[in-house]
Amino acid sequence: MTADHALKTHPLHRILLVDDDKVTNLMHRRRIAKCALADAVDVATDGRAALDYLSDRARAGKTQPELLLLDINMPRMNGFEFLAEYATLPADTHRCRCIVMVSTSTLRQDRTRAEADPHVCAYEIKPLTEGDFCRIVRDSQRTAPPAGSG
Repeated sequence: MTADHALKTHPLHRILLVDDDKVTNLMHRRRIAKCALADAVDVATDGRAALDYLSDRARAGKTQPELLLLDINMPRMNGFEFLAEYATLPADTHRCRCIVMVSTSTLRQDRTRAEADPHVCAYEIKPLTEGDFCRIVRDSQRTAPPAGSG
């Protein structure tokens, strides 16, 4: 997949990677950049840092990322704990168009649990390829924000 393929997809303004693995974050940032899929890519290393990031942006009146890639297994606050807390946040913090759960886990129960959450648009096995990113961004642009997300 090349940047030429990504031209069929309008770049997102901002993507948030929520993952404690530095190598995965570096690899995913490079693939997003190579395909020109986002103007900005930010990183939070666990669920608590991601909630703080979203809350800080909401308080400052800044736009939220359109896409959030959320790992399951992280220290301090894992992906499922993040989703439970995210659901309780004020509407101005719920402006992520799409949350994609990413994991190395192939356990059916993880996929089922993630897909049952109303904020999760998809479940993907990482690491993600350039083709995966192009598809995820394209699909996220077709996904309406969750009800009440303004």
